[in-house]
Amino acid sequence: MTDTPSDLPNHPAEPGMIGTPPSARHIPYDSADHAEDFSHRYAEDLDIATGQVMMDLNLTDHQMGARDPDRNREHHTFFPSDRTGGSVSPTGQITIDSGVMNLHLLDAGYYEPTQEMWRRTKLRSRIEAIIPHELAETEYKDHDLALIAAPETKLPISHEAKRLLRTMEAGWKGSAGPSSL
Repeated sequence: MTDTPSDLPNHPAEPGMIGTPPSARHIPYDSADHAEDFSHRYAEDLDIATGQVMMDLNLTDHQMGARDPDRNREHHTFFPSDRTGGSVSPTGQITIDSGVMNLHLLDAGYYEPTQEMWRRTKLRSRIEAIIPHELAETEYKDHDLALIAAPETKLPISHEAKRLLRTMEAGWKGSAGPSSL
């Protein structure tokens, strides 16, 4: 048997983990705060993943992302400080935000089956669903019409994303609430 450094006398054991232990980390209780906190910590990774989805859906360079005022006006596809799931600028630039990470994003504006489907849907499919919804909101200038139009997108979204969009259309409570997705 070979000696490892921790078996040798006067040698400290190697740490079991690197960084702050989970018990010492502050994890926000509110799901929107938690999603934003997570999104800030992993903003660059989420930006890369979101950009890849946008490329896979054949968005134009102009449609992929915008300048983020919270990050030195650098061009990004993912905005960790926003909480609506996604948005589109008046010039057609689409961004995804921390709302896509919030499992309770749809709780206020949608019926329970839609909320449950959102929670069960994979992140990539949620991003794929947000993009045609935002494009439809730009085209029709109306959330209700975007809910109807988005499932009919010509973008090559997954079956799971299309199913989510159809469930969102059917599960919308109406225009009385805030316009999150």
